[in-house]
Amino acid sequence: MMWFFLALGAPILWAIVNVADKYLVAKFSQKEKERSSGGLVLFASFIAIFIAFLIWLFIPDVSNIPIFDKILLMVTGTLTVVWIILYLFTLETEEISTVVPWFLTVPIFGFVLGYIFLGETLSFKQILGSLVTLFGLLIIASDFSEEGGKFKWKPAIYMIIACFLVATSGIIFKYVTVEENFWVSSFWEYIGLGGTGLLIFLFASKYRRQFIRMMRTGGRKIFVVNAVTEVMTVSGNLLTNFALLLAPVAMVYLIGSFQPAFVLFLTLLSTSFFPHIAKENLNKYSLFPKITAIGIMIIGTIILFM
Repeated sequence: MMWFFLALGAPILWAIVNVADKYLVAKFSQKEKERSSGGLVLFASFIAIFIAFLIWLFIPDVSNIPIFDKILLMVTGTLTVVWIILYLFTLETEEISTVVPWFLTVPIFGFVLGYIFLGETLSFKQILGSLVTLFGLLIIASDFSEEGGKFKWKPAIYMIIACFLVATSGIIFKYVTVEENFWVSSFWEYIGLGGTGLLIFLFASKYRRQFIRMMRTGGRKIFVVNAVTEVMTVSGNLLTNFALLLAPVAMVYLIGSFQPAFVLFLTLLSTSFFPHIAKENLNKYSLFPKITAIGIMIIGTIILFM
C-alpha cells in the first residue's frame, strides 16, 4: 500500500498549491480591473531561473543533450507561462473549486494529441470516459445561481486553452525525457519558463507594471508563497513518479483525479476557519452542482483509465 500513500500525497500537495494561487490572485490582483493578475507569472518565472541554477549546481552536465531537445524543452517552459496566465485570469472571476476540475480534461487532450501525432487509437472506454468528463464540465461551467443556469464562456475558453497547452507541454516533455534524465529535462524547461518571463518583463509593459506594483505591495510574501508552492509542485511530481514505479499507471492517475475533491474540501475548510485565504460559496445552488460535477468527472476519469 506504499504506492497508495505516495500517489495520494501528490493531489493533496497540488490542491494546497491551487488554494495558494487563489489567495495570491485575490490579494494582489486589482479587483476593479479584469486580467490584472498576469504579473504573478513573473514571480514564478524568476523562481524558475533560481531552480534551474540549483539543478545546474548538482547536475553540471545539463548541456550534454541535442540542441533540438533543448529547444523543445524550452518551448514547454514557454507554454507553461501561457497556461499559467490563462489560469490566473480564470481565478480572478471564478472560485478555485470551479477552476481546478478543468484540469481533468488534460488526459482527454493527451489522448487526442496521441491519436493525431503518435498514431495511437482511442478505445471505446476512452471515448466514453471523455464524454462523461465533458458532461461534468458542462455542469461546473454553468452558473446555477441564475434562473435556468448560464454557461460561463470566457472562463471555459481560458481553461480549455490552458489545459490543451498543459497536455501539449506534457507530451513534449515526456517525448524528450524518455531519452534524457528527468532533472536535465527539467533544467531546460525551467530555462524556457524563466527566459519567457524575462522577455515578458522587458517587452510587455502591462505585465511589468503589474509585477512592480505587486513587488511594492507584497513582493516578499509573493516570492515566499511561490517558492513554497513550487517546491510542493515538484514534490507532487516526484511522489507520482515514485508511485508509478510501484503500481499500475492507471491506478496512480486515478488517485490523482481526486485533486478537485481535495480542493473543494480545503476551500470549505478555509471558508469556515481561514476566510482571508480562500472562500467558497456555501449556497446550495452553487455547492451542490459542484459536488455533483466533480463526482461525475471522477467517474469519467475512472472510465478513462480502466
